[in-house]
Amino acid sequence: MITRSKAVEFVIAVEAIAEAVVLGEKAGLDRERLLEVLSKTAVVAPAHVGKLARVAANDYSPQFPLRLMNKDFELILKAAANTNVSMPATEAAFYVNSEELAGNNEKDFSAVLRRMEEAAGIEAVP
Repeated sequence: MITRSKAVEFVIAVEAIAEAVVLGEKAGLDRERLLEVLSKTAVVAPAHVGKLARVAANDYSPQFPLRLMNKDFELILKAAANTNVSMPATEAAFYVNSEELAGNNEKDFSAVLRRMEEAAGIEAVP
């Protein structure tokens, strides 16, 4: 369970980064510059820096496909329900991940950033 828990922590962090990027873009910040700056902050783990570089290039080819991330979410949320543990951040991340999964289950889980940009009315970067 610890491995799955770490995977979910990683995805929740990616979702938080996605929210920060979308907010910055809606506030008028340049997407490329924003991703570059975020990749150099202390709050972005080294493991996420590679994801940011791929996102900047609109590369959502799977390193860890959405379908596998959803499977982990389901297992963790089931364990949480069985132990009466509330996991609202994980539930929210699962919801966003599931929306993107409906479109293409072989994309990398970082594609949730694109989903959030679309929901915010931000056009895809070529």
